Amino acid sequence: MGEGARRRALIADGCYLLGGAALVASAFVHWIARGAGSGLRGHALVDVLAALGKHVPALSAGRLTVLWYLVPVSGALSWIGFGLLGPRSRGARVASIAALVAVVAADGAFWRLAGMARLGWGPKLALVGALLLCGGAWVPAAWLGTTEPGRARSHLAGL
Repeated sequence: MGEGARRRALIADGCYLLGGAALVASAFVHWIARGAGSGLRGHALVDVLAALGKHVPALSAGRLTVLWYLVPVSGALSWIGFGLLGPRSRGARVASIAALVAVVAADGAFWRLAGMARLGWGPKLALVGALLLCGGAWVPAAWLGTTEPGRARSHLAGL
């Protein structure tokens, strides 16, 4: 592997890890910037929004809470997949798509509940994290200078 391909692989691995970190960190950032629920996270935030009479079709407060918790959990699972299977393995790619679906669903639900103007940094950070995760997992093998797209070993192990 040439030096340029190694550098690109390190960047892809870093994107994958940073994406997982952003997903986990989104649980600690405000999802609602101002108004009702702005100081709350997780279950308490969903309870306040539900108490205000807000709802999303087909999503009860309990389901929305589970969906919200899936975002940081998917970030943590991506790190486990990175360590066990490799950053561009089939498992890592499935985890990245699952994280993207969970983030888009959660962001859409909170957008509907609170409105775009009241959304805080949490949904934005989660979306950036999911996109970084997908970018790191779905880098083409040819871009990395390999012909084997499967269980590519992480280039961070050589540091």
